[in-house]
Amino acid sequence: MSTETEPTSPYAQVRDLVELAETYAEDGAPLSAQERLLEARTLLDGILRPRGTRKAPSMSLETLVTTVESATLRRTPEEIAAVPWVAAAIGEHDDRIGALGELADQVAAKHRAAIVEWIGRDWTCLCVTYCAEDPATACGLSGQVQHVHPAVPGRPGTYGPCPVHPDAPGDR
Repeated sequence: MSTETEPTSPYAQVRDLVELAETYAEDGAPLSAQERLLEARTLLDGILRPRGTRKAPSMSLETLVTTVESATLRRTPEEIAAVPWVAAAIGEHDDRIGALGELADQVAAKHRAAIVEWIGRDWTCLCVTYCAEDPATACGLSGQVQHVHPAVPGRPGTYGPCPVHPDAPGDR
């Protein structure tokens, strides 16, 4: 009987990394949790796209290293890393950096979409509550658009029509 331990399967390693990330997150260490999740993603990428089936890097590692080393004579590492093709080329040779780059691209796309949504929002209605919270004053916009009916002066608990949507069905 051999005393050597059998190497852990990549699937078990992914599970362990995800569990560790969960522990870090619960302990209030989100950056450590994210690092473990990136390691898990790198392993998953390796399982899903084995090295032999991946696209070949756009330049050899030797050429990339020589190019980056030459650039360090005139630029800081931060300036070199900011060049998109350099970051992409390094990501082709380092799975973890590639996964980080893909994550950054996804976050940037979500950020752009959130900005577009914000810009396209109808800013004429800056209402704050759903009138459906009180069925007695609910209007046709209940549950659809955040809006508020203004209180009628001198009549506490009585509300008038929505000032932004006075013609909405149910407004009185």
